[in-house]
Amino acid sequence: MNIEQEINELKKELVFLRIKKITQQKAEHQQLKKIQNKISKIKQLNNKK
Repeated sequence: MNIEQEINELKKELVFLRIKKITQQKAEHQQLKKIQNKISKIKQLNNKK
């Protein structure tokens, strides 16, 4: 493998890792929102008592 090929492979790997990171952050954000919504619902139900 020459240097150009190696550089291209590393660039591809870098892009893949960036996409993976963004995807993971979105999933974590959605999970966070879901938990926040549950907390809000519990508080609303508690306030109605």
